[in-house]
Amino acid sequence: MKKDVFKIDNYLITIGIIFLIGGLLTTFADPRSYYDLNVQKESGSYTSVDYEGRTLEEIQQEFGSNAIITPVEKPFIRPIIAISGLLLLIVGIYYRKKENKIHSIWDALERTKEGKLRDLEVSLGLSRSFILDNLKHINAQLGAYYVYISAKDLIVDGRLMEQHTLSVTCTGCGHAIKQKVSLANLEKPICNYCGAPVPVAELSKLKKKVVNEFVWDSSSQKKDFNMAVFVVLLIFFWPAAIGYMVYKKNLASQANIQKLTKFAEDIKRVNM
Repeated sequence: MKKDVFKIDNYLITIGIIFLIGGLLTTFADPRSYYDLNVQKESGSYTSVDYEGRTLEEIQQEFGSNAIITPVEKPFIRPIIAISGLLLLIVGIYYRKKENKIHSIWDALERTKEGKLRDLEVSLGLSRSFILDNLKHINAQLGAYYVYISAKDLIVDGRLMEQHTLSVTCTGCGHAIKQKVSLANLEKPICNYCGAPVPVAELSKLKKKVVNEFVWDSSSQKKDFNMAVFVVLLIFFWPAAIGYMVYKKNLASQANIQKLTKFAEDIKRVNM
């Protein structure tokens, strides 16, 4: 699954580049951007000139009395488009950089399914507050649900907090062990007969099996985002297009968070 936490950065960068390039090209391709006067000659043709130290009367004499000379009104709308594009690009790059940091957290948790917060700080070079504050953005995505356990200073995959049946033979006394265990590495299970800890290899095997079988329902991934509406808004009023996209993204995120909340409640009921 491709990770794309914000999505808005893709649109902001794309639209920003289009507006910036389009605004600059049309600005510098228009003579009104850099000439002071527009001259309509007797033949009906047009040319643009600068004062270059001359008066308007001198320029009129140069082109003849039949020439129509008018001061140029600078085309402000095109530079405004270029400036808008630059601002959109800057904001998009800001979100892209932040998103890349969040992806690094997600990648690290996805590989191990759990991680000490201190270890994540050191290995990723990110602050504790940044990791915890942005955990909600990861949890707003389909297939992700990570829980911070303050007592252990540990972030774990929520699915591992469910109770699963472990059936192994004790390496200490040979008795069969069959008990409900949590795979979140919170408390190590032990043999009820001799107290020997269950081999890590057995827990890892069960953890791998559980994680491989766990599948999120992706039916809600495609929300009613109407691309035609987005394109029309983008053409006629781009801020409304961005607002529409953010609104739809928030709806999708809220639906997924509700699903994760229900999942957490189910875990609590099972573990009680």
